[in-house]
This record gives sequence, structure tokens and C-alpha cells, in this order.
Amino acid sequence: MKLRSNFASARFLLELLLLAFPFCLAQAQSYGRPETFGGGPPDHWMLGAEVYLWGASIGGDTARGDTIDIGFDELVKDLEVGFMGTLAASRGEWTLFADMIYLDVSDDIRQTIRFRGDLFRVGADIDLQGFVSTLGGAYRFYQSDVSNINVTLGARYLWLDVDVRGDIDNFRRFRISDSDSVWDGVIGLRGKTDIDDRWYLTYYADIGAGDSDSTWQAVGAINYRCYRYDFVGGYRYLKWNFDRSPYFDDLDLSGLFAGVKFLF
Repeated sequence: MKLRSNFASARFLLELLLLAFPFCLAQAQSYGRPETFGGGPPDHWMLGAEVYLWGASIGGDTARGDTIDIGFDELVKDLEVGFMGTLAASRGEWTLFADMIYLDVSDDIRQTIRFRGDLFRVGADIDLQGFVSTLGGAYRFYQSDVSNINVTLGARYLWLDVDVRGDIDNFRRFRISDSDSVWDGVIGLRGKTDIDDRWYLTYYADIGAGDSDSTWQAVGAINYRCYRYDFVGGYRYLKWNFDRSPYFDDLDLSGLFAGVKFLF
């Protein structure tokens, strides 16, 4: 079973970026400046923030044998809001960072299901909220004229709140409401490679475990430098495998994102 969403929010932001992009191109001068992630100036801290909209999809496998399986085959369809933000502080080879994701799903279904040989008409409304944060530090161990690579170490937090309200054959009403959270330690690599004075690539991957059996993620993006801000667009994939969740055996979040970076 797969749970999927649309990319409406990401498409909307991409349209806004396309409108703003010519103003960035009008700043014809080339320049160099340090990047927030990857080590800042050695004599002071440099701060940066990144804000995105994420046209994410939710995927996963439900926990077999639980009665929730009946309602979750088509419950989560549309991810209405996917917001991402990152704060980072760098000095020399060291970086501290906090990455945050907020998800808000609200949908309703009306479908016929087969259970123990009988057909039932099921209607349900679902609200799902989720918060993901990865906190940690990084050390730049490789630096060249065009690239740098950092090793990262930190922790990932996942919180999910599920509220399902519905009825069977417009008669028997039910409600399922619960929330849960997990912490995992993660280790990874993050890097940046310049294409020219304005264009550059960023990439990140990590893996870890803890309250979940395992978690990992991969991110790739292309960036364009402007005078005081950068445009960024890319793809992100996050996955967990669980052993004790009543809802999912595994859960993944994936999709295109687009946003803006600021330096302070």
C-alpha cells in the first residue's frame, strides 16, 4: 500500500521563483562570499536560514493484522502543506544546524471495502500532522577550490498525530486518535560543489537508528547565488523502518522542493 500526495504547493512556489529570477539575473556582477554550511570565517560566527515549500509525498506500509488496515488503504491522499526550514551557524570548519519539517494532511474518503467476505461502505475524515527535526553539528574535513565535504553527527526527531473519524454503512461510527514520537541518532555527509561563480550543487545523506529500527535520508539540490540571497530547488527523500508502530511498518516522505537561502 502506498499513500500519495500532489505537488501543488511546490509548483506554486516554483512559479513565484520564476517571476523573481529575472531580478536576480539583473545583478550582473560576479562575487565571492562564504557559504553558511561548510565552514564560515575563522574569526566570527556566520548565520544562515533556508526556507522551502515541499511538494512532498507520503509513502508507507501499514502494520499487518491491525484493524486500522481497513481504513488506511486510501485514507491519506493529499498532503496539503509541506514546509521546510533550516538554521545554521558556522565558524571555521565547524557548523551547528537545525533542520525542521512540518506536514499537515487533511482528507476524506468514501469507498466500499470487503471485510470477511462482506461489503461495507466506509466514510472517514482524517487529520494527520507531523513534525520532523534533525539537529546536530558538522566538521569540514575536505576543502578544495570548488568543493567542500562535511561529516555530520546529530539526532532526528519524528512526531506524528493521527485523528480518524468515520462511519460504516452510515450507521456504525468509529474514531481513532493517537500520537507518537521517536528519536534516532544519525551520522552523515554533506557537501557543496561550485559550477561557476553563481551556480552550485549541494548534497546530503545520513543514516541512523534508535527508537526506530532505522532511518535514512538523501537530499540533492541546485542553487543560484544572488546578492543577499540564493535560490534553491531539489529533491529530498526521508525514510523510517519501525518495529513497534501501530500504524506503519515503514514510512517515507519524498518530493521536489524549492525555496530561498538568506545569510546574516
